[in-house]
Amino acid sequence: MNKEILALQDLVGIFRGPAHFFKVAETSNLSPSHSSKYSSSLSRIYFHALAQRISRRSPNHPTKLSLLVFLIKHLKLMPSQMSNSAIPPYTPNLNLNFDALFPLYLCITFFGLFCMFAGLRCMIDGSDDLIAHSPDGSLSTFSWVWGFLSGFCRVNPASACMLSTCLISLSLWSKHRAMSMSSGASSRDLKAMVHKSKSTTSIEIPTGIDSSMGSGKAQNRSSASSSNLPQIAEPKHKNEWMPQKSRAFRDQWYYSLPKVCFLNALVVTSIVLLYGMLCSIFPAWHWHFSAIFFYNVPKMNNVVKATEGICPSYGGDMCLSNDAWLILSNGLLSKYKRDDVEAVANGVNVAQNGGLIINIMARDTIDAVPALIKNIDSLSPFFKGKLAVVLYENDSIDGTREAFKAWQATATGYKVDLMTCEDQGDVDCKLKQVHRYDQQGEFLSAVGRMADYRNLVQAYITKNYNPKEYSHMMVTDIDLAISLAPLGLMHALGTIGEHAPVAARGLMMIPGAMGTLYSPYDYSAFRPVVNDDNRYLRSWHDWFCELAPAGSRWRNNCDVMSPFNMLHVLAMDTEYVSAPYPVVSAFHGATLYPFKQIVETSPLYDDGDDGQRCEHIGFNMALTDETRWEKNADTANYATQMYISPKWTLHLDPTRPGGPTGWRFFSLVMTQGVNSQCLVMFSIVCFWNFVISAGAALTILGMLRLWEKCIRTSLFKKWAVVAGVNVADVIPGGLGGTVRKNTADDEGILLLALAASNDCDSDDDEEMGIPLRRDAGAKNL
Repeated sequence: MNKEILALQDLVGIFRGPAHFFKVAETSNLSPSHSSKYSSSLSRIYFHALAQRISRRSPNHPTKLSLLVFLIKHLKLMPSQMSNSAIPPYTPNLNLNFDALFPLYLCITFFGLFCMFAGLRCMIDGSDDLIAHSPDGSLSTFSWVWGFLSGFCRVNPASACMLSTCLISLSLWSKHRAMSMSSGASSRDLKAMVHKSKSTTSIEIPTGIDSSMGSGKAQNRSSASSSNLPQIAEPKHKNEWMPQKSRAFRDQWYYSLPKVCFLNALVVTSIVLLYGMLCSIFPAWHWHFSAIFFYNVPKMNNVVKATEGICPSYGGDMCLSNDAWLILSNGLLSKYKRDDVEAVANGVNVAQNGGLIINIMARDTIDAVPALIKNIDSLSPFFKGKLAVVLYENDSIDGTREAFKAWQATATGYKVDLMTCEDQGDVDCKLKQVHRYDQQGEFLSAVGRMADYRNLVQAYITKNYNPKEYSHMMVTDIDLAISLAPLGLMHALGTIGEHAPVAARGLMMIPGAMGTLYSPYDYSAFRPVVNDDNRYLRSWHDWFCELAPAGSRWRNNCDVMSPFNMLHVLAMDTEYVSAPYPVVSAFHGATLYPFKQIVETSPLYDDGDDGQRCEHIGFNMALTDETRWEKNADTANYATQMYISPKWTLHLDPTRPGGPTGWRFFSLVMTQGVNSQCLVMFSIVCFWNFVISAGAALTILGMLRLWEKCIRTSLFKKWAVVAGVNVADVIPGGLGGTVRKNTADDEGILLLALAASNDCDSDDDEEMGIPLRRDAGAKNL
């Protein structure tokens, strides 16, 4: 019997039969009583078709003849037993693992795509510019579109599209599933699924196969009705193959795609609002879960370790491994790229022939002091001892000043200069000034006294340090506690920073974007070069800011909240991947200035006419104002333009974002309340997320319509027969109540293949002497 079973498996494999019929054959040979269990099963029709095929193809083949006897004897494929049997209608097996877990599979798939698209921009960081830049500063269409969608949706548009596609797919799946269940439960629909054919065939058992089957020549001719063979009819109407609602179907709100799209837009908008607030109140990595896969914040211990054995004066790779290059540049520079090596070498040459002053202000930043010390240690080898750190600290209560004093006493290879405040009444600068984040009130300055403090430090530096000894000055925020990317700084010096002010590209995860969107973080200090390409956009940003009354804190916050300003920042960050690009003002966590130009022009920090403008803007504009110096040989190299260097990138730690955090942020939000700017921003976010969801829904529906047209073509039907694909399984939503629906491992697959080859087999059968009776009304599938 095992021999017959193996042969049966071989044949069924040839005809693409399902594996579960092997088990039917195995259990059927145990006893005749088991065969009655399958007398009305479609499996018997399957074997009947196999037997018919064997008798026509190879009537004298020994193995196949014995298999034929097995089929007829043990499965009792007699016409009397098959003529009255009906094909059981298809009822969805909702217990199948794939069907039950389909939402889980779908969510896992789209979560992976959601996170993958979130890292798109990070994947191209460090590469060469992909877009040719216009000489007049105009941005490409792609950069504008990407910035537009990102700024208006406030999440990564590709990730937002994946989220929408997932929700829409779940909606369509649940709707078609419910329709299939209701169709399977309706008795009238079940009867409609059964289609009977009037054709009959006969099987002739050759002589001498098995004595138990009787004697005589071809006397055991069995006539079997093919009424149970499923017939797939052509649809009479255009929508006949679409799932139809039955009485058992209950329409649910989540079956409506417009409702799903609108719900998705509301959810994303709520995440941007509430989730974004939580990101600032309780800063942590888990709010930006998708960024965990691609966003890296170097540990300061690794940065210091990467500089071990460095030899800047040697040039080239400076005795560093490529891993060290990646760590010291936040993953953007490689020693295997010639352009990177040459730019860094030029920067090192400028650094060793000049010097650097680092300008830092601090208050209650004791936790960030260790990171600052390690940053200075990693920078000192590039400047040959010409490195000075000027510190201004006031009113700290956490021991920040004591930590600075201890550092000042032990620093080697560079100078630590801690300012005192004798002129203001206290040597240790206990001035009893209120922190700007603790000042609550709509018309109190959000900038506080930052301009005054910076001017004080600036005056101290220009008075005590000589531009002939120090070529550059860098202003940075100590509270960020991140790597200053030493090689990125050298790259900036070697490209544009020798004579022009350069701002770093300090990246921060956008609060509420779930880690899918990051951009240069200091929107308040950003001012672009206005040209014909962006003139209208800047006027829209000005309109947005003017929605708040002059002098209110909302005039300061509007730069951060404005979708037009975010659009512009993201568009420029998309356009320029490698090359520095001009701006009027920028900060982004660290800015490098030519010290000689500062001394000659004497720019000052200010907070604007209403006291709400970022103090860096006034300083940067004054520094590059060519009316502030006389044109001569000494001033010929003075910069009239500021730049942002994409290769000098700083990665802000999500646990230490820029600006106020914790309960300071919460209290500021509560005291400022809600104004028209908030309504405009969140309305824009909701509307454009709805547009993306609607676009995804229309795309999916269009693909389904095209697929429905494709599967009705004759070419697809021929391919389905050859490939063993059941057409009923590839129709979205199934065949409804018009035609019996089979599963992918259903019995009808083999019957379709057998029936499709009846014409080509008939001549061979007659030549072999095998009688074959067919009705004229029989149809080939």
